[in-house]
Amino acid sequence: GCELNGKLYPFGLTERTEDCYRCECSQAEMACCSLFHTPVAYDKKKCKVIVNKKRCDYDVVEKEDPSKQCFPRAGV
Repeated sequence: GCELNGKLYPFGLTERTEDCYRCECSQAEMACCSLFHTPVAYDKKKCKVIVNKKRCDYDVVEKEDPSKQCFPRAGV
C-alpha cells in the first residue's frame, strides 16, 4: 500500500481519504488530488478559512466570531 499523512492506503483508487483527497496508489507512486477548492475572494483581515472535513470543503468565517460566515467580496 501507500502512506499519506501517517495512514496506510491500499493499492488502487481511494475515492476519498479522511483528509479529503482522491488518491491512486501503485507500487511506483501515490498520486492525489484535492476534493475541494481553496477560497480566495474574502476579507483576509476580518475572516479566516477553516476546513470542513465532513463536506470536504472550506468555511470562511469571521476571526472574532467563527459562528458568523464571511461572504465573497464583489469584483475579486
